[in-house]
Order: sequence, then C-alpha cells, then structure tokens
Amino acid sequence: MAVNYLAFAIPAFFLFVYIELKIANYLKKNSVFKYESSVANFSVGIVERLLNLFLAASFYQVYSCVYQHYAIFDISNRWYVWIMLLLATDFVWYWYHRFGHEINFLWAAHIVHHQSEEFNLSAAARITTIQAIFRNVFWCILPLLGFHPNMIITILLAHGAYSFFTHTQLVGKLGWLEHVFITPSLHGVHHASDEKYLDKNYGDVFVFWDKLFGTFQQEEERPQYGLTHPIKSYSFLWQHFHYYLEIAESYKRANGFKAKWNAIFGSPALMDQNIRPILEERYFQNKNEEISAH
Repeated sequence: MAVNYLAFAIPAFFLFVYIELKIANYLKKNSVFKYESSVANFSVGIVERLLNLFLAASFYQVYSCVYQHYAIFDISNRWYVWIMLLLATDFVWYWYHRFGHEINFLWAAHIVHHQSEEFNLSAAARITTIQAIFRNVFWCILPLLGFHPNMIITILLAHGAYSFFTHTQLVGKLGWLEHVFITPSLHGVHHASDEKYLDKNYGDVFVFWDKLFGTFQQEEERPQYGLTHPIKSYSFLWQHFHYYLEIAESYKRANGFKAKWNAIFGSPALMDQNIRPILEERYFQNKNEEISAH
C-alpha cells in the first residue's frame, strides 16, 4: 500500500504544485515561487521519492517484525484506538523533529528540507532518503507499543498528506484552528530564519506538543524563509552532504573527547559557521578544476 501511495504521490505532487502556481499568479503573489529554488526543490523531491519506492516495503517489514516479536501491549483496532494512534504518531513526530534540529548528525539529514528560501508545496518534497530512514527508526516506537503495522501505515499516509498541505503561503491564519492544528501559518514560522522564529512549531498535525514543551510560536511579522546561513549552491550533492562534511571538519578540528562528541551529537547552533565557507570554496574550486580538465 505504501509503495502504491508513493507511486501515486509523484503525479499528485506535480498537480497540486501546478494548481498552487496558477493561484499564486492569479493573486499576483510573485514571491511565492522562485525559479532556481523551485527547480532545486523538484530535483531533490523527485529523486528522493523514486528512491523511497524501494524502501517503503522494507519499512513495513520492519514494523511487522517489531510488532510480532517485541510488542509491549496487545492493542485492538477499535475506533478510539485510531485517535490514540494519531496522537501517538504526532507525539513521536514532535520529538523526532525536535531532535532533528538539536542534534548535529540528525540535522545533517533534515537541513535539506530547510534549504529552500521559498515556502510552497514544492518545498514539502525536500525529504531525503537518509531522513526517511531516521524517521522510520522513530516510528518503530509505535509497533513496539502494540499498534498494528496496517494501522500505522494508514495513519502515516494521512499524517504525511496533511503536512504536505501546510507548506503554502496562499492560506492565511485560520482563526481558532490555529490553537489546535499546525496550519500553513504556523508551519511557515517553523521554516523561518528570523531569530524569534527559530526552533519553533515542531508538531506536524497538532499544536499540543509545542505548547506543552515550550516551542510554540504564532506568526507575527512575515517570515524570511530558509537557513540562517544559506548555502551557496544548488548542486544536488552539495545540498545533501555539505553538513556531513561540516561535521567531519568540526570533528577533525576538535580537541578532546567532549569537543569531538559535540561535533557529532551537539547542537547545530554551536557549529562553527566559518567552516562552511571554507568547504564551499574548496568544493567549487574542485568542481571548476574538473570542468577545466574536460
């Protein structure tokens, strides 16, 4: 089922992005789409969706193995269990997502999702295969608790579909819904690089967790989207692996066990921001030399 969904998701993705583009043009919101950034979003999203076609079935097999051999509880499939599972799924997501912003080696996979300096449906596709693997490790908590894999897959599909539609600027604030659900306005805050918006709104469907754990932030001023220190290339490889190289360089420079530990497991906020320009210069120099050689 997951494989069939992913196969369907690619043409559906193009359709909804096309509709959003047409609406943006009609409303004369020319800043919603930027050509180079949109192309980068498409290239990342399409390649990753194709790669994930080969992984989707294996994720289900992992859930089944955990459920059959290690489930702590025997949870039924009654109607109220679906609500429990949705809440549990979003709770696990919150912590997976938050750790993805607070731990360097997890941020290295998740940073690709935040590189886009535009906020529209095309940016929703920037989910790397490495990030998908990390995420599904966290999802294993659900079959471990005793939720059946078939229920998990169904909820994950609905969960993913909902989050796709929160990546748009064409929907404004939604009144009282802003106090219950993660809306496009609230998720736009999460994608912002403004200091007051950093590390906020980790929830995917509900705002409960952000309010409970102190990471909730309403949209006030219009956000500036992207990274606080933007990358300087739309190279597919550079977008995917630059932060791993930054971690490696930070680890090499570190003195002592604690510093080396922090290079891998520490906060991205503590990463030396002088490392990336040096690596970019080295990367571009090597690329130019390769071009010249040919």
